Amino acid sequence: MKRLNVWGSSLLMAAALMTLAPGASLATMADEGQQAQNETEIRNGWLDEKLGPGVAKWVDENGNITEPPAAAEDTPTEAGITDNGSTVEGQADGTAEDTSAEDTQSLETEQPAGRQIDPERPMVALTFDDGPYAPVGNQIMDCLALYGGKATFYVVGNRAASYPAELQRMVAEGHEIGNHTYDHKYLSKLSVAQMQYQINRCSDVVFAITGVRPTTVRPPGGYKNGTVLANANGPVIMWSIDTLDWKHRNASKSVNAVMSKVRDGDIILMHELYSQSGAAAAEIIPRLVEQGYQLVTVSELAQYRGGAEAGREYSQFYR
Repeated sequence: MKRLNVWGSSLLMAAALMTLAPGASLATMADEGQQAQNETEIRNGWLDEKLGPGVAKWVDENGNITEPPAAAEDTPTEAGITDNGSTVEGQADGTAEDTSAEDTQSLETEQPAGRQIDPERPMVALTFDDGPYAPVGNQIMDCLALYGGKATFYVVGNRAASYPAELQRMVAEGHEIGNHTYDHKYLSKLSVAQMQYQINRCSDVVFAITGVRPTTVRPPGGYKNGTVLANANGPVIMWSIDTLDWKHRNASKSVNAVMSKVRDGDIILMHELYSQSGAAAAEIIPRLVEQGYQLVTVSELAQYRGGAEAGREYSQFYR
């Protein structure tokens, strides 16, 4: 992390003027100084955004710049996009390129070492939207680690560079990262090219940070239609229990929403952004385990309950 500083840039320019190389112009140096000043005005945004994951840098609200994670040699380059997100470049027909199977996390993944799932016992999938947000996400993962549970985190791509360590922890500990679009856009209100951009870019950012590509998609707000399903590049995952935690911000209400309705095969919707949701999860997780539920990822739940197909919608996996 480093902080750009306008005053520091001015000092550097003054020093450079004293040793100006032959042929260099004051206008050129002024342009460079103006560029540095413009960068300091960016907050909660990207530098070099069009260069894509692994190159673009995220500037937080304090002006700190997060250097991009080292990209693997086979990190995919994303398709281009206009400033308003209206067109996708790449293939001649504007469609997204096929993802290599070896880069994609399969629904038929092997269980992590030491992890045993009993298909005959009840299981549920806890899901958390709108992250990453480390103060809450790490609290949730700490509790899951105590009780041997796993969860699915549906992340927003434009937040990913701010919390790379949290995303890497999700993968390392066997949790699933799902796709919640890049900008939290309502997909049913977008063109096909814009849908593909939102989904593909989120996946590219997650892959650049973790080496794992999301295989399931949750449309923000639950907004979907046939066109969304056809362009999601994976199963579209909804929910059977909505805690409404984003609305009431009350841990007790969230706990009651789950424990009063939960049944085998449920997909439970919560959000990662709120401290009250973290507190609710810390109570829900042990109570579910005490009642005999296995806490599994969405893909694990699907694997043991008939599977999940790309282009189809799932809100639960009941027997």
